[in-house]
Amino acid sequence: MVHFGHYILANRIPEWESHYIGYKALKKRINEYAARASHASSEEREQIISSFAQLLDSQVERIVLFLMEKQGLLAEKLLKLAEKQEKSLATMEIDVEAATSYHLIEEYRAIGQELLKLLNFVEMNTTGLRKILKKFDKRVGFRFREQYLASRINHPYSQLQQVFKQVGIGALMGTIAQNLAQLSSGHSHRQSYFSLFRKSSLPIEHEPIIKALEGALHRLTKEVTFMSFVANDLLLPEPSDHALETADEREFHFMSVQLNLWNTFLYMANYYIIVPTSDDYAETLHVPGTMNGVIIGAMPLAALVSALVYSWWSNFSYRAPLFISTLLLMAGNLMYALALPFHSFWFLVIGRALSGLGGARAINRRYLMDHVPVKHLTNVSASFVIASSLGMAAGPALASLLIKLDFQMLGFPVNQFTAPGWVMLLLWGIYLIVSLFAFKEPKRLSVNHDTENQVHSAFVDDGSDSGSGITDPLLGEEMVPAKGRKPAGSISELFRAINTPVQILLLVYFMLKFAVEMLVSESGIISEFYFQWSSSQVGYFLGALGLAVLPICAVVANYISNTFADRVVIFWTEILIALGVIANICYYPLFRYTTVQYVASAIVIFLSTNVLEGVNMSLLSKVMPSRLSRGVFNCGFLSTEAGTLARALSDGLISLAGKAGMEYLLIVTMIPTLVLVLATIACTWIGYYTLY
Repeated sequence: MVHFGHYILANRIPEWESHYIGYKALKKRINEYAARASHASSEEREQIISSFAQLLDSQVERIVLFLMEKQGLLAEKLLKLAEKQEKSLATMEIDVEAATSYHLIEEYRAIGQELLKLLNFVEMNTTGLRKILKKFDKRVGFRFREQYLASRINHPYSQLQQVFKQVGIGALMGTIAQNLAQLSSGHSHRQSYFSLFRKSSLPIEHEPIIKALEGALHRLTKEVTFMSFVANDLLLPEPSDHALETADEREFHFMSVQLNLWNTFLYMANYYIIVPTSDDYAETLHVPGTMNGVIIGAMPLAALVSALVYSWWSNFSYRAPLFISTLLLMAGNLMYALALPFHSFWFLVIGRALSGLGGARAINRRYLMDHVPVKHLTNVSASFVIASSLGMAAGPALASLLIKLDFQMLGFPVNQFTAPGWVMLLLWGIYLIVSLFAFKEPKRLSVNHDTENQVHSAFVDDGSDSGSGITDPLLGEEMVPAKGRKPAGSISELFRAINTPVQILLLVYFMLKFAVEMLVSESGIISEFYFQWSSSQVGYFLGALGLAVLPICAVVANYISNTFADRVVIFWTEILIALGVIANICYYPLFRYTTVQYVASAIVIFLSTNVLEGVNMSLLSKVMPSRLSRGVFNCGFLSTEAGTLARALSDGLISLAGKAGMEYLLIVTMIPTLVLVLATIACTWIGYYTLY
């Protein structure tokens, strides 16, 4: 084991000595703060935090300015070398071309080595900053690390952005790679920048210096990709490169993961498969069509309770609760299908409630978080979210295909009303059989034993700072929480740990789930009343909206999130939702409610809420305190409960609004939705500068 301060002394570049982070001086200052903190007043605590933040800012400024200076010198060298290369290519003889290219290649490689040295300098300093922040929280006892990083990284004039985005270094790498590829292949034309990094067949792939540069840059940056962006929806913790993997590669059971993904797909399909026909089903049983809000809402309302039970049960088993939840879903769908022959509206409600009790998303999420190896976690969790979106689209589309069915099976009717129950009963039965044979209960390790024996530190400061190693990214989560960082052990602890940014973002999540549920749940009633759409038309329309989620997420991940700050996207997307809700209100007799008005407003609301959900969860994963990222009662659990409650309340409002009459349904449901959206915009604006 080597102390990090000793590591800096042993591996620093002598001529750059004055530009490294002042690690020893900062440690000494932390010890002084720790002595004062135990009996400090609130004003003194604020002074300590302000003073230390200023110290860090000055350290970061010195590092960043030196980094930019060195980048400029390397850029100047590359410019001169490019001029030399062009001159040589214009005048060289064919017999000396190979020798000249060889010398140019060596010069580009030499500049690449200098760039690699600069990247290692940045890596060492970012690791030092991460460790010193952790040490401050641990010794002084303040919650400072998350607030400091969040406020500095996302600030419009952030200096830390120079460290994490690495735009300048990326451009230098591109120049080196382009020219090495050109010279190595013997081509006189310039190759596309993207072709050099997208699995091309150019010789550059085998350049050791490019591989080394890409490896160093990867450790420092985390580009927002489609998979990482979508994976944020689960709020899974992002361990560092050398952090503990909770599941060994040999214990990564592929079929068990697939069954968890299929479970969430079937559950979401089960949730939305009744939307196109539930209002007609209710009327067939001699109750108002607006009671479809009660039918649909019974499922999320029951899921509020089951999520708590499954979160606790998954501490002991995954197989048993999955088995029970599947049986509940089968029973719920059976009752839904039998409501027609028994002429019972309560069969519908109880059946949907049983299906809600069978919702195993808490189990699915917990399994992925605890038993998928770190290197697979982003892709698997993104697949979980994609499966959920596809299930949302598949449910209404499947309902549209089942509308033409009309026959008897063992004396029971199979038609547009009962077919969703029978089909989901069959699918869950198949799932149950497969899971009984294919699902493997993972091996559970003692938490203390696991962390004690598997968490290692490459560098330890006087035996008290168990960091994850020199190559960990600055924002990596520590697998062994410091004192006061342990996961919340109860709902009350969970609420106490929530800070202002998290409160705002949870409100945003509640609002968007309320708005989109209102749109989807009343779509069948509204479209039939105003435009005489059939159930199949409603199903196909909702299915098309659901399929639009993935391309929208791709656009947001690849372009919007890499260009604009998350809080900017959140604020303007909320405004779009408000405009969509305003456009969706019926202004008759002033204006006639038209198909174009409904479809356009529905598209704006649906796509805006999905954009908002992705960006909101992305920002929530950044500002969330570390103790809220793990354990049974975590921020992911709280957001799931908030979204489920929003769905239940939205569906309940539809049924209450139906008492005012169909002609007033849009006004009675959209006005409260608009008030909620405007209140959320106000809260976002008030707390705008806390959302870093």
